[in-house]
Amino acid sequence: MQDRPSTPMPWRLPSAEFGPARLEWPGGSVDIARLRLRDAALAWPGGGSLPSGTAAELELSTLSLQAHLPLPEAPAEVQQAVASAGRAERWRLEPLEHLDGAVHAVITDAALLFDARVTVPVSAGEVDFNQASVEHIGPDSRMGISRMGLYVDAPGGRTYLLQFATPAQAGVRYEQRSALLGHWTTDRGQVSLRPFLESMLAQMARSGPRAAGGFTAQARTLFARTAMRGELRPGDGVIDLGPLQVRLVGRAEGRNTALLDSAAVGRGLSLSLDDVALADLRLRVGERELRAGRGSARLRLRVQVRDDGLAIELSLGTLILRDVQLGAPTDATPPTAGAAGSA
Repeated sequence: MQDRPSTPMPWRLPSAEFGPARLEWPGGSVDIARLRLRDAALAWPGGGSLPSGTAAELELSTLSLQAHLPLPEAPAEVQQAVASAGRAERWRLEPLEHLDGAVHAVITDAALLFDARVTVPVSAGEVDFNQASVEHIGPDSRMGISRMGLYVDAPGGRTYLLQFATPAQAGVRYEQRSALLGHWTTDRGQVSLRPFLESMLAQMARSGPRAAGGFTAQARTLFARTAMRGELRPGDGVIDLGPLQVRLVGRAEGRNTALLDSAAVGRGLSLSLDDVALADLRLRVGERELRAGRGSARLRLRVQVRDDGLAIELSLGTLILRDVQLGAPTDATPPTAGAAGSA
């Protein structure tokens, strides 16, 4: 009689709790105080592989992650998309299309701009630099965007904060100058955030962090003396970052509001979301994929940009996922923003 391949029997767990746990890798570490499962059925295939199974609910409490994230080479299809269309299908940031809010900054003792208060409003996913203001003693300065990059026109002349490596940028309407009046700037320009950031991420993934341009030395000096705060309300929609796909929901109920805060932008920027609502989560981990129908979370993210990538600190107070599945990866297309569902 031939031996039939054994199929691991699932463990049925009405309720189970694990932790604390710590996972380390060359680029960082993650600590979890507690992981709790409800109505779970798990099977271990052996050989050190991750289990597969389902759970009605998964709760992570007090997760802390520290990581260095280098921006990797993008696959050939991303390179082709960037070269031909200025954006890549790999990066999908739908919530930016309906982003609303404002960012405020205070520059203290800034030699280039004097003491200044900066306000940049965001409406329907767009930044109109004709509406941005840079207030200080004397004539106010103006922000704008040209083919060279993002600038501030101060009484002492033009200062570029961010310079583009290539002149053509997706989602940008560049400044317009009058043929009369000494080439006076009549339109400071506008940025549509979704195509602009998708394009920049694709360029950075293709050729490294500096591929899309970089901050000037003057900008770095300013950022060291710049405090920032802001409130941003993203729209509903899919975020697709390759291994991670998720759909934000709950805009109508005021959920997913993000608070920005930094005592000095040059040292890092913090992002807090106290009421995250998500759906249709897919996270690929090795040979397994975690899927969840709905979820909620409370998190704080701190990011610092370095020459070789991003330094990330993530503090997750509580993450609750419902209708959880862990199994082989699927190739399903991410859902559209209009799909039904709420956390």
